[in-house]
This record gives sequence, structure tokens and C-alpha cells, in this order.
Amino acid sequence: MRVKIFCAVALFFIAMFPTFTQAAEPAPIEAFLSSSTRLMVFSPHPDDETLGAGGLIQRVLKAGGKVTVVFMTNGDGYPEGVELEDHTSHPSVGEFRRYGQRRRLEALSAMTTLGVKTHDVIFLGFPDAGLSILRSSGWAHAEPYRSPFTKEDRPRASEMIVPSADFCAHDLIGEIERVMLRFRPSLVVTTGPEDQHPDHNSTYYFLERALVRLTMKYPYLKPAVFTFVIHYNGWPVNQEARSGARLNPPPDFPVHGRKWTSLNLNSREVDLKRRAIVKYRSQMVMLNRFLLSFDKSDELFMPDTGLATGGCGFQMSGH
Repeated sequence: MRVKIFCAVALFFIAMFPTFTQAAEPAPIEAFLSSSTRLMVFSPHPDDETLGAGGLIQRVLKAGGKVTVVFMTNGDGYPEGVELEDHTSHPSVGEFRRYGQRRRLEALSAMTTLGVKTHDVIFLGFPDAGLSILRSSGWAHAEPYRSPFTKEDRPRASEMIVPSADFCAHDLIGEIERVMLRFRPSLVVTTGPEDQHPDHNSTYYFLERALVRLTMKYPYLKPAVFTFVIHYNGWPVNQEARSGARLNPPPDFPVHGRKWTSLNLNSREVDLKRRAIVKYRSQMVMLNRFLLSFDKSDELFMPDTGLATGGCGFQMSGH
């Protein structure tokens, strides 16, 4: 009986909040772009937002809309990058923290290149390479997660959105809710659940939970949601790299009845996106070819399927 009631409730909210349902013929992402657009981009690490939506960010700003970019982590849990940066085989806690600070500064430089103001960039400061662990731990936690790299167990005071927040699923969802409620986006984009990087699909998970909670409490907050992919079986490194080449969808990507929507970029948008990508110098040293494989004449997005997490509803535990 409880299962039936839960399903009925879930179906009720699906009917009430069409953002999360699958339309028969989804509108292209351009349909959501105008001077009234309020775009919020959730990026797992500094650089993902530029790779996946650097052109979209420019397009919204050009139309007179507003853009806020939210970085889930500072990208400080990347041992190979820190080892190369500091020429050491055993990075210290301080070196991991300094690496995260460098990636923050690179992100701000990249956002300035795309036209995003510094005050419209938010760093949540949650643990790089730890989001999937927070996700699997569920909401109940005896102690906060501690990063094995920075040894931190909570966001820095300057990054903390919710007072006394620590590294746990509950507080991360609470911080996402808080920043969304402040900005009230009409359009949200982030990495999708099919993205094979654990921090990327976990970012989607936490955003989805926050959106479900918010729309229950604030029915007027119903942004359109689109996702993009960064990591999927080595894509798109082997795609055509000539000037003007297009970004084609990953082969064998599980679309589940959805359709890709492509945002065609003009020459200026392509140029500024490329300039923003190379601002991530610490990543270019490690991943030059991969990052520049997103330097294409279009960007790919997919409408969100929302509550399609299996069965009739969603699991708050995340296991």
C-alpha cells in the first residue's frame, strides 16, 4: 500500500511540475533564451562549465539575460595535476590546497573571458573526487567526510553558503537549494547522469534532489533543465578537429527516447570559448588534447528526464 501511495504522489508531482517530465517533442535550447533568461550552470570542477556550455553562457549574456556559474568543487583532488604542477611524487596537504586555489583563479579568469562577472561566480568548495562518496553515504552521517587530499571536512568560511555546513549530502543539497532560491533560474544546465566521471553524475544527482525539494516548497520555481556530457568512453577526442568542425553526440549514448539539441555557435563565440578553455593552464598541461576537443562550432545539450531514476519515484538515500 505504501508503494502505491508513493507512486501516486510521485505521479502527482510529475504532472504538477512538467520540468521533470519527458515531452513528446522537446523544444530546442534556443527556445529558452531571451533577455529574461536566468541561466544557472552547475559545474563539477573548474573547466567543465566552459567545455560544456561556454557558448551558451555567452549567448544568454548577449541576449541581455543573467548568468550565474556554480562550481561544486575547486578541483583540488587531482594528484596527477598537483604532482606535475609542483614537481613532486608525494604532494602535501598545502600543495593540494594551493592547487585548488589556482584552479579557482583560472575559473575566474575563464568566466571573465566569457563575460561573467566575478560576483556571479559561486564556489561551494565541496570535496573534489568525493561527491560520489557523499552521495553513497545518504543523508544520515555521524561525521562529515574528510578529503584525503586537503584534509578539510567542510567548505572554507568564505565559501560556506549554509552556516556550519560540512561535507555531507544533506548540507550540499541545502547549499544548492540556497543559491538557486537566491538566483531563481529559468534555465539550469549541468553534467548529466550518464556522464562517466563520478563527480559529474553525482553533481546531477545532488542538483536533482535540490530541485525536487525546491519545487515542492516553491511551485513557481520551475526552471527548464538541460544536461551536457564531458566524459563518455573517451569522447570526443577522436572527432574531427579542423576549424569549424561540429561536436557530434557520443556513439552508443543511452538517450532513452530523448533527443540532443545543438546550439550553433558563431565565430566570436567559438573564439571566446577557446580563449576561456586555455585559461585553465593547469589542466591544459595535463589534458590539452581532450579540452580542445570541445573547441567546436556547436554545443550539445539534452533535456532532463528528471525523476527517471528507476521505478515510480526517486530514492533520497542515493544508494
